[in-house]
Amino acid sequence: MPASLDRRQFIRLGTGAVVVVGLGACSRDTATRSSSASAAPTTVAVTGASTQATAAPTTVPATLPAPGGVLAGRRLVVVQLNGGNDLLNSLPPGDGRYRDLRPTLAIPESDVLSLVGVDDAGLHPSLAALLPAWDAGELAIIRGIGFEVPNRSHFVSMDRWWRADELTQPGWLGRVLDSVPVEPSPLFATALGGGAPVLSGRVVQPTVIANAGSFRWVGVEPAWVDAMGGDGNDLVGMARHALRRTVQAVEEFAEITGGSATADELPTREGGATIADGLEVAAQMLAADVGTQLVVVSAGGFDTHAGQQAVHAELLADLGDGIAAFNAAMAAAGLADEVLLVVTSEFGRRAAENGSGGCDHGAGGLSLAVGRGVRGGMFGEVDLGNLLDGDVRPSVAPQALFTQCLDWLGADAEQVLGRRDEGLALLR
Repeated sequence: MPASLDRRQFIRLGTGAVVVVGLGACSRDTATRSSSASAAPTTVAVTGASTQATAAPTTVPATLPAPGGVLAGRRLVVVQLNGGNDLLNSLPPGDGRYRDLRPTLAIPESDVLSLVGVDDAGLHPSLAALLPAWDAGELAIIRGIGFEVPNRSHFVSMDRWWRADELTQPGWLGRVLDSVPVEPSPLFATALGGGAPVLSGRVVQPTVIANAGSFRWVGVEPAWVDAMGGDGNDLVGMARHALRRTVQAVEEFAEITGGSATADELPTREGGATIADGLEVAAQMLAADVGTQLVVVSAGGFDTHAGQQAVHAELLADLGDGIAAFNAAMAAAGLADEVLLVVTSEFGRRAAENGSGGCDHGAGGLSLAVGRGVRGGMFGEVDLGNLLDGDVRPSVAPQALFTQCLDWLGADAEQVLGRRDEGLALLR
């Protein structure tokens, strides 16, 4: 772990903690069983965590061997902006119609940050920390990303993003997790700050750490797990296996963070942990030798229906500063060539401001891709003269971003998603 990483900075997340470890992973050849015993879910509660056992009666996707080890040794971090981040104020267009649509919310022209090589948009001033990555050609900005037929429901839209618009399938990264030919470490796929259905497979589940400070054993001796009877593929054996992995996850995480804090040592902004805090935890996990390769950092607050201006500025500063600090930590750890960070949100906001100083649910949104492996630049488009029912018209499908992420990991995008989407060329 780089000496520059402050342990206290890495353990400030929201409240609550849960570990979810897929029990089907303990014996992958049982994943296709259709017996009620192997398909029935079991939940076992322990102090500070819970473990959900899941064994699916359906066929696991074919393994996707990657050269150079599991996922070619690559790491992927997804920052999930829950609520629907506003594209137009994050990336103010030069089109005068933007100011007509937002007479009070438009970012003043004098405050918009110029992007070298771009003449039709700039950055929100709170995202100034991203300018070095842009200038280095390591930041891709994807505008107008969204499904061709959008849905303005948070729940439906987020599910579509998590499952690559295949709502009967596991998360698109969960499908990759299912395909790993050997059982990964308990912290291989980890969600920070909240649940991450995108990481949930049919057979293997991620570890979920909602609050790093309470992710610990309290008044319980984990050695009791060894006293449980039962081995093999029955439910008792599967539960025992999952509890052992839970113990391992908690112990390894304690080593990474240097121990645990108490709940009153975990300051967060209203509504949950900051993005910067989550990314600091992610950086510390990636820098440690515990096999972490997939991380999702979740943060709320982006549902800006009212009083958007000040709130959104704070949120974007948190995002920009968090990404910059994460990049610095990865460089210090010698991992900058192995990590891709992407930012997603379920949809953008409507083009016009509402009467409450905010913007309502829209369609085309904003994603970012950051890293040395990224071919920096502007992707997608915003045409305020060609709106879709008052929304920015989607110009890039999320599946195009997913395809690039899977290519980065050395996974077969066609196998995972059902088809490749060549709508983006983000990787060098």
